[in-house]
Amino acid sequence: MTPTARPVLYTLLGSVVGATCGALVFLTQPDTTVVATTADPSASPSLPSAFKPMPEDQTGSLPTALREEDHLAREPQSEAEENTPSIAGADWGNPPEAPPGTTASATPPVEASGDDLSAADPGDLPAGEQTTTETADASPESDTTPGPIEVTLTVGPGETLMGLLLDEDVPSPVAHAAIEALRETFDPRDFRAGQDVTLTYTSANNDDLTLQSLSFEPSVGTTITLNRGNDDSFSVEKQQAPLVRRVVRYDGTIHSSFFEAGLKAGAPQKVLAEMIRVFSYDIDFQRDLRENDHFEMFYEQMDTNDGRTVQTGDLLYASMTVSGKRVSLYRFQDSSGNVDYYNEKGQGIRKALLRTPINGARLTSGFGMRQHPILGYSKMHKGIDFAAPTGTPIYAAGDGVIERAERTNGYGNYVRLRHNGEFQTAYGHMSRFAKGVKPGLRVRQGEVIGFVGSTGRSTGPHLHYEILRDSAQVNPMNVRFAASKELTGKDLAAFQREREQVAVAFRSTPSGTKVASAH
Repeated sequence: MTPTARPVLYTLLGSVVGATCGALVFLTQPDTTVVATTADPSASPSLPSAFKPMPEDQTGSLPTALREEDHLAREPQSEAEENTPSIAGADWGNPPEAPPGTTASATPPVEASGDDLSAADPGDLPAGEQTTTETADASPESDTTPGPIEVTLTVGPGETLMGLLLDEDVPSPVAHAAIEALRETFDPRDFRAGQDVTLTYTSANNDDLTLQSLSFEPSVGTTITLNRGNDDSFSVEKQQAPLVRRVVRYDGTIHSSFFEAGLKAGAPQKVLAEMIRVFSYDIDFQRDLRENDHFEMFYEQMDTNDGRTVQTGDLLYASMTVSGKRVSLYRFQDSSGNVDYYNEKGQGIRKALLRTPINGARLTSGFGMRQHPILGYSKMHKGIDFAAPTGTPIYAAGDGVIERAERTNGYGNYVRLRHNGEFQTAYGHMSRFAKGVKPGLRVRQGEVIGFVGSTGRSTGPHLHYEILRDSAQVNPMNVRFAASKELTGKDLAAFQREREQVAVAFRSTPSGTKVASAH
């Protein structure tokens, strides 16, 4: 090589003699001497220094031939590298010049030896020098098919399932086919804002997605799935998650209202409404309750295995402590199949009439003389008023027949029921009547007959409620009724046994907890 030749680096990995690994490094530069370096035979065996990992911040400044990664098996990067002479026939004193327009890269291949590192047990290599070999299957060019792609969408206000699918670029014929198949199990018009829908796509490549299935949960524990077949038709499947029956206990102290205290304790609204209904024969929830009154409830609940509530069941036991007086009620089914609530003595709680035929209302005006808010003078108020939001359901105070259902004078929309030869009840200022309500219709106690409003002479939405005895209005708060039924004989004995079982279960269940039941 002439002194004017450009620097060219050649590295030769020589044969290892015995247990010693060696390396011959030739550096050829202008006006320099070729230096050969070998390992000391007396030193302990080790990898050539060129194979040892270099600090990451130093490798970038090394010559290419000395970088650790260049000593691994390399694939030719250019035609010049492919034409590099083998170690057997190369003239290392006069390396070939690179073709015009190319850069010389004369790193010779590694000659196999008895201590070939590629055949070594990785466990025998010094720490930090083990390597991992990837198979051809891991190559980006390997033929792999993308897995299913799931997209979860949320139905927005006013949005339809068809619109949602079209917005996701699902072809219109496919979207129509999916919705038509769904109608067999679920009305697509019942989709509500906030409903999650999961779309599953398959694809031969990431640019060509095909809708394969659609699934959603219309109610807790129920899943509906549409699956696309090979003929592009859809089949529908409805699945119900396994349910676990649990008994739940809640109790609390009343500070402002029973309903508010119950919600704060964690009880569901449905159970609170049922408690109001069964206790309303004896307790006026607007006037009788006082600060620090207490309540207890014990009811059934159906949950999924992951703890989500599907529905609340029957109220098994409830108690109210009002002004220091405790009233306990138990659910019981008699030998005739009739279900009702009874006190500890087996006396039925149903009375002839409800004292409060509305839930969650506030008593705003009592029975007696008052200054009329519209007429401006004193006038006898022949009922009691309950303020409540427009549309709040109004219940029949007892079994009976509708005598009147019409708009009349200052009462506005007005309903009057006859319960027996002695009592009638009247309901005024309704916003509207319940469906089917008309004179002559027989209704049951607790059945919805209308909704709160402000028709007639009224300053705001409320229910005007009257109880008439022998066609004359009386104060609903002063009327008391005897129990409608009392258990006897075998029914009473069965009730007492069941009552004790419920009491034991209640005492053993901490408040605010759910206990699985085998029944």
